[in-house]
Amino acid sequence: MDFAPTSEQQKLIAEASSFARAELVGSHPGDGGLSHYATRWKACASQRLTGLVLPVEFGGRGLGLLDSLLMFEAMAAAGADPGFVFSLGVHQLAAGAPLAHIGTAEQMAELLSAMAEGRLCGGFAISEAEAGSDSYALKATAQPTGDGPDDGFVLNGEKTWITNAPVADLILVCARSEDLPGAFAISCFIVERGMAGFSVIEGPKKLGLDGAPWGTVRLENVPVPANRLLGGRGAGAGVFREAMRWERCGLFAIATGAMARSLDSCLRHVRSRRQFGKPLIENPAVSRALALMRTRLDAARLLLYKAAWLLDKGRPDDVAISLAKAYVSEAAIANALDAQQLFGAAGMLADSPAVAFLNDMLPFRTLSGPNELHYQVAARLMQPTGH
Repeated sequence: MDFAPTSEQQKLIAEASSFARAELVGSHPGDGGLSHYATRWKACASQRLTGLVLPVEFGGRGLGLLDSLLMFEAMAAAGADPGFVFSLGVHQLAAGAPLAHIGTAEQMAELLSAMAEGRLCGGFAISEAEAGSDSYALKATAQPTGDGPDDGFVLNGEKTWITNAPVADLILVCARSEDLPGAFAISCFIVERGMAGFSVIEGPKKLGLDGAPWGTVRLENVPVPANRLLGGRGAGAGVFREAMRWERCGLFAIATGAMARSLDSCLRHVRSRRQFGKPLIENPAVSRALALMRTRLDAARLLLYKAAWLLDKGRPDDVAISLAKAYVSEAAIANALDAQQLFGAAGMLADSPAVAFLNDMLPFRTLSGPNELHYQVAARLMQPTGH
C-alpha cells in the first residue's frame, strides 16, 4: 500500500497551507467578533473553499472526503484557527453533503450553488437540552398542516449548541414528525433564516474553538413548506447518519493538523532549550514524550484517512468512523498535555500556544457525540461480523 499523497493531493495541501498562512493566521478568533468571522469567510469563498465536497455542476469542487480532509488538516497545520476551520467544515460536511446526496433536484438547484459560492452558510441542528447523546429523544415537533403530500409542517422546539447558528442562512433541523418510538419518528427540514418564528440566541463563550460561532435555535410555529422536507417524511435519521459520517471524518482532520503544528513547535523548543548543560531533547523523558506524540499523530491520521477513503469508495464503515473520531480526539488531548509539560512553566501561561492547543482540542471529545458513545456503537456494530 502506498500512503504517500498523490500529486493532485499534494497540490491541494499546498494550496490550503498557502491560503491559511495568508488569510487565516493572525488575530485571535475572538477579535472583531462576527465581523472578523465574515472577513475570513469571504476570503474562503473567493478561494472556492466553501464548496470542496459539493458537486461541480453547482459550483463546488467535487472533491471526495479524503481530499477535502487533507485540505482541512493542512489549514490547521499552517496555523489557521481550528474553530473557524471547524465552522467552515460544518457548513459543507454536515449541511452541504446531505443536501448533495439526499436532496431533491429542486432543493439542490435552489441551494447548492449559493452554498458552494459561500453566499449561504449552513448548519445542522439535532441536539437539544435533553437530547444530546440520545439523539432521537427529540422534543422538537413537526406538525403536519394536512394529510396531502403537498401540505407543509409547523415546527416548534429549541435546539442547543448548534455550530454556525449565529451565522447560518439555512439549517437542517431534525424534529419529531410521527407518533412513533426512536429514529422512525424523525424528519429533517431545511429551515432558512428569515422564516417566521425562527430565531437564534448566540451561545456562551466556549473553552476552545472560539472561532466557531454557536448558539440556540428557537422554533416558534415556524411554517415549513413540503418542498423543504429533506429525504422524505420519517427519514431524518438517515439524513443525520449521512451528515455525521462526513462530519466525523472531515472535521477531525482539524485536530490532526493542530497536532502536527504543536509537535513541530515542541521540536523547535526542545532543540533550543538547554537544561543541565545540554539540549532538552537529549533528556530521555523528553525523547519519549516526543516519540509518543509522533506515534499518536501517525495513528490518528491512518485511522482517519482509512475511514474517509472507505466512504469515498462507497463503502462507509461506521465502526471505522467511530473509532477514528474517538482516537483522534483522545490522541490530540494527550499530545496537548505533553506539549504543556515540554514547555514547562511557559506552557501554563494563559496566552501560551500550548494552552490554546489544549483548549481547542478538549471539545473534540464531545463534539459529534461523546467518545464513550462511539466506543459503544463500534462494539455493537462489530458483533455481527466479529471484527
